[in-house]
Amino acid sequence: MMECPKCGARLNPAHHGDLVFDGRVWCDRCREYGRELIRPRDLKEIQAWSRMICQELGFPPILMEDNAAPAVSRPGAPVLMAEADHRRRSIRFYAPGCRLATLCHELAHIYTGQDHTRDWAMMFAQLVAWVKNRLGQDQGPQGFRARLSIYAGVPQCVYGSREPPPTSPGSRGPGHEPGPEER
Repeated sequence: MMECPKCGARLNPAHHGDLVFDGRVWCDRCREYGRELIRPRDLKEIQAWSRMICQELGFPPILMEDNAAPAVSRPGAPVLMAEADHRRRSIRFYAPGCRLATLCHELAHIYTGQDHTRDWAMMFAQLVAWVKNRLGQDQGPQGFRARLSIYAGVPQCVYGSREPPPTSPGSRGPGHEPGPEER
């Protein structure tokens, strides 16, 4: 068992969905992942991050695979985001799993050869901290921006209009004219 460094809660790496790995292992009440770590990204970008992580940290490259089929799930089980194959040193990503946090999770499996143990948890936490540091410096892999606008991936044009949405009385949106009670 491990303990949250902030509140002292007992942590079990096997219940990793309730934990946050960021330099250390935290409970999800005391820490949360930043937007860039959980933002969906293209597989090409995830592959570039994997190459950069492996090269920078001195690990051999990992084979990355995409599975375009819907994510595998079993009744009562969570959606499968990715799978690491220790023997083949490969990671297969499913559509919802193309995120940097998921990459770090699976790389920790391959680098340690372990499933949800204390050593795996510590490796996962170290990988996330390394990636988070690079994100903070806006130093992603060549050809990809590390930090993106919160609107990245959101359609620029909604409902076919390029005009800003009309403002309603009392709103302070673009084109707002103060009413008599606001003057």
